[in-house]
Amino acid sequence: MTSPAFFTRSGGDLLPPGGAVVFDMDGTILDTEAVIKSVWQRASNHFGYDLSDDLSLAMVGHRNETCLQMLQGAFGPGFAVDDFWHCCETLFERHVETEGIPLKPGARELVAYLHQRGLPMGVATSTDRDKACAHLESVGLLRYFSVLVGGNEVERPKPAPDIYIEAARRLGVLPALSLAVEDSPVGVRSAHAAGFSVIMVPDLLSPSKEIEALTIGILPSLHAMLLQLEPVTDGRRREMGG
Repeated sequence: MTSPAFFTRSGGDLLPPGGAVVFDMDGTILDTEAVIKSVWQRASNHFGYDLSDDLSLAMVGHRNETCLQMLQGAFGPGFAVDDFWHCCETLFERHVETEGIPLKPGARELVAYLHQRGLPMGVATSTDRDKACAHLESVGLLRYFSVLVGGNEVERPKPAPDIYIEAARRLGVLPALSLAVEDSPVGVRSAHAAGFSVIMVPDLLSPSKEIEALTIGILPSLHAMLLQLEPVTDGRRREMGG
């Protein structure tokens, strides 16, 4: 990919004045999308339903309310939404208790680097605010973000632009001067519609040509993004890692 125009190779400003970096959370900072997919499929099996991979992947990036509506449409009027959701929460909490919440490769290093450079940072996640704050706090990253907007705090969820518009408003920055980092097509559409430049770091879903056209680049990992941002050392940039 071609480096974004506001990335520099000489240690200068990473963003124009008036900009910020806003991250999605699940699948971008936290390596939780595969866990969530497994949890939803296990809960479906528990209640006698078969949640296909295709439907699971179609739910990626959407807030829980939207996902439950998708399942209601697929499983029919007998689908017990409240019982299903309670089962999902229980299974996820058990996973967190035993395994913890995994980070995407390079997440901690990238966020710390941007913070050290004094860049304003926020999170725009489809996850409800309280739960998102708890998850980021548990991995020691919440303190780096000036703003977090949860999916329950905006009227229209991703792929509508509302959550990124609200993140920019709270940060006091201009979307046109800001960068969004996303893992899903739903999130890319949301950030692009809000006027952000978008870098996609794909997780469970690969970008289509349409989605690629909405980004300024696709990177294999947050570690690779960090290497794009770091100044040249000894006249050479380190090779971009996966």
